[in-house]
Amino acid sequence: CLGLALAWIRCPQSKPRRAMDVTLHSVNLLHCGAALQTGTLQVLPVGKKKQQKVVVGDDSGVLTVFYIKKGEVQYEWKSTPLGREISTVVMQMAKDKIFVGCGQSIHGFTRKGKEFVKIKTNLTETINHLFVEENMIWTGGEYIMNIYDNCKDYGFVMVKDKINAITCAPIASGEILSSIVACQDKCLRVYVGEKLYHEFTVEGSASALGFHGVNPVDNPSHTAGDTVQMIYGTEQGVVGLCSMDAKSMRRTGGLSDKQTRPGVSTPGSGRRARVCALHTADIVKSGQLDLLVGRDDGNVELWGLGDAAATSRLDQAPTPLWETCLQESIQALSSGHITGGDSKEVVLTTYGGKVLAFSASTAARDPTGVEMAQNEEAEPPMLAMGSSTLSKMMGGTKKKSDPQEDKEMKQERVKRFASLEQDVARLKAELEKAKKDYQRLSSEQIAMSTTTKVSHRFGLNSEEACYVLTIESQANIELISLRADVDVDLLDHSGTSAILSRSRGDPSNPLLATYRMQEPGSRFQIRLRTIEGLSGKLCAFVVPSTNPKTAHLISVSIKPLALHEKVPETPADIPMNELRLVGPFTVTDMHTWLSLCVNELPSRPTDDDMTINYRSTFVGSLLTGRYSKGSANFRSDSISTISVLKDLITREATGRKIQVSINVDVKEETFGRFLELIHPKLNYQHALTQQVRVVEPLREVQLQEGDTKFLHPELLTVLEQASEIQQAFELQPQKLVQPSKGVMGASNTCLCCGLGRQAV
Repeated sequence: CLGLALAWIRCPQSKPRRAMDVTLHSVNLLHCGAALQTGTLQVLPVGKKKQQKVVVGDDSGVLTVFYIKKGEVQYEWKSTPLGREISTVVMQMAKDKIFVGCGQSIHGFTRKGKEFVKIKTNLTETINHLFVEENMIWTGGEYIMNIYDNCKDYGFVMVKDKINAITCAPIASGEILSSIVACQDKCLRVYVGEKLYHEFTVEGSASALGFHGVNPVDNPSHTAGDTVQMIYGTEQGVVGLCSMDAKSMRRTGGLSDKQTRPGVSTPGSGRRARVCALHTADIVKSGQLDLLVGRDDGNVELWGLGDAAATSRLDQAPTPLWETCLQESIQALSSGHITGGDSKEVVLTTYGGKVLAFSASTAARDPTGVEMAQNEEAEPPMLAMGSSTLSKMMGGTKKKSDPQEDKEMKQERVKRFASLEQDVARLKAELEKAKKDYQRLSSEQIAMSTTTKVSHRFGLNSEEACYVLTIESQANIELISLRADVDVDLLDHSGTSAILSRSRGDPSNPLLATYRMQEPGSRFQIRLRTIEGLSGKLCAFVVPSTNPKTAHLISVSIKPLALHEKVPETPADIPMNELRLVGPFTVTDMHTWLSLCVNELPSRPTDDDMTINYRSTFVGSLLTGRYSKGSANFRSDSISTISVLKDLITREATGRKIQVSINVDVKEETFGRFLELIHPKLNYQHALTQQVRVVEPLREVQLQEGDTKFLHPELLTVLEQASEIQQAFELQPQKLVQPSKGVMGASNTCLCCGLGRQAV
């Protein structure tokens, strides 16, 4: 066994890795006192020693640089609090200087911790993204990208939709690098200065960017115009490989694995969670780059891509090599020689402030040495002399055991254990005293500020036509109470196990529900569906397990056309009803009214002539619109969608005292198309109802007869899948019947009103 282990260490490239054939061991490096944001982790370049140092910025505004020495964390330096939470940490390209985005300021630090530059910008948005190259700095807020040259304004870009990630690379020829922006409207955009150079549509809202290998800026042989291999991730969980150059952008591959694993966003769904971080490195010593993916639900995945960099495409499907789930969102990913092993290690941060490393080294299985010490004490003296620890594996000849030396080592071990026990007892006493003082203060005064951070995400799952409310807390969650002034169907939940309690509501509060957690957990996910045509607010009161008890209020808007998702374009050969509006309104007015009706619209219009395209995730109907100053035109194959738009715009225009002329052109053939769209859903519900009715009789026949081979194959299938059929039927009345009835009734009423007939 020892010979095989040494042969594997010396010859890591002898055999290709198979799927899920890699084992990485977790090492807890650090737990920051505050929460961490996306992109606040960096690994410093290799210095005099092979072992590398880690940089972390947290929400308390403190930048920390640390390293590992003899299995313990050693702090290199800490900055003074910068006044605001740190939103991004980057390294200057080709140098070892650290730049930090903090509120509307940019801070620069040397490797030794000296702050050599501080830039106070005149921005109104928080600097969420940062890229530094020589004297050029790119910053990204929510919608605006700014460029600085020698700390002076060079230019800015008003991006069409929300910015989720920014990086730069030499793609087009020019004085400065080209910037690649991942946007909320399902596009990757390349800018040269202030000019849009490329626009590429991806599978969903782009949420993360990375390079296949090092950034081309750090590659001396790369020149502007050469092909750049990029990796992107989306909110829908898709990871794609994109090739771009001065002429075009094209997709060359991606991850298509949809198995039910720890990283799947919901049980029974093939969809993975939102991608938060991407990184490539040779983790398994195969001689080729592996892809690291960090997701919103805490899943960390390692994929083998093969020789994608040399061929500019994926000739074979990516191979899943390893994965684990940490139960809290991954905020940043990197790699390096952190703990002192021979191979590269994965280092990451989580939402709650944890900094973890994952190493292939067997020494990482027992980083503190407790297991080894226990084994040595349990072994007989003669057997302990020949025990094969990691140090003896790597260290040469064995030394003869000296009884006196063994006795001294044992005494030293006992002494160290006693010292550690005293330290633990002292820390426990200090903790209990601090808790008592805090509880006494809490009983005398009312908490005016919280001691923990809670964030949320409210997004549409287009595959299941439902919304997913994800709540994450820095501390464990104790309970979540929901209140809504509009009908909402709660489908199921995932994450921490919880008990759902419902209360009878009233017309002003139709939804009153509470989730009580049954086990510790800091992340919770609720799947719900709204009924189109109704609008209101959903409020969630989140109570973390902290003292004093404080409730965090989360409020999200439910819009009338909430189940519509944005699409690049709509077919032109479909019959459409048309809504035409003319009046003294501006583009901003119409854009504001539409934002009250549909999601995924930017906060402000990006052009004088705006165009929108939407598709209903529940029914499949389409909505397209074009509006400018003084006129607007909306077309849809669903008359209920047209009616909802007409009612909302009329109400808002009346409130603003703006007189609007409205014309509606109803096409009767659109109702037949609508019935074709809704028919498969109703047909499935009918078939499911028939199957549920025969489940119990079939079970009775099975009990009486024993052998059921004489039954029809369809009945045998129903009997085999009885549990799944009953479980699906329990959810169907909420998931399908009520929304379908609402849509059918609204469509019938709107069609009759549009044609001037009486609804029945």
